[in-house]
Amino acid sequence: MSSQHESQLARLQKLGDGQLLRLRIRDLKLKVAGSLIEPKIYKLYDELEAQSIRFRPHIYFGDEWFSPEGMLAIAIPFYLAHPRLMLLEHRQMGEVEGSDPEYFMRLMRHEAGHCFDHAYRFSRRREWHKLFGSPKKEYAPEEYRPVPSSRKYVANLDDHYAQAHPDEDFAETFATWLNPKSNWRKKYARWPVALAKLRYVDWIVKESRQKMPNPSATGYLPCSASRLRITLEKYYGRRKKRKRAE
Repeated sequence: MSSQHESQLARLQKLGDGQLLRLRIRDLKLKVAGSLIEPKIYKLYDELEAQSIRFRPHIYFGDEWFSPEGMLAIAIPFYLAHPRLMLLEHRQMGEVEGSDPEYFMRLMRHEAGHCFDHAYRFSRRREWHKLFGSPKKEYAPEEYRPVPSSRKYVANLDDHYAQAHPDEDFAETFATWLNPKSNWRKKYARWPVALAKLRYVDWIVKESRQKMPNPSATGYLPCSASRLRITLEKYYGRRKKRKRAE
């Protein structure tokens, strides 16, 4: 970690909420290298390596959790870069998604599932559609009504998120399959539909080992914290408004 980066992180620790809220996100000058999330990135890479998966997603700070369409990249919310920003996030939103190390990895594996499909485009196949549904289905995760008792979906993230959309179902299934502690064959032995999805992921991963991933888009990373000119005050204002609407 550079001395300049260390100085910036120390400065954040001293700022009050009012001072932080007046800053633009880009002014935080956050870097993944040396941040709290860096060791967890290498943990994800180790899990991918253990399964002989060839791609390694590029990790950067953004405004929320997502994997840009068609890219081998994962955006992680900027507030996870520093304890002071996580404290502000908690004070503003009442929670900090990803602050728990175990749940952070669940989120990372989920986004890696999206990257896996970006890399190999298995979602274009008929068998994928039979198991997960059409990826062209309208995406409105804030409107889905999950059925908690359903045994057609794996359980990785909260709120039965696999039921939100076929793409999310696949990402959740991949995340569960990748998790070295999931013991998915035993856990889902009596869930035939969910088990079929997990076995399908197991099969296409083996197939992918013989292929090079599709080249990802380079250069522009959507919603990169390094370019976001919005102040933290406006950022949280928008998120609170969206949360109320939901």
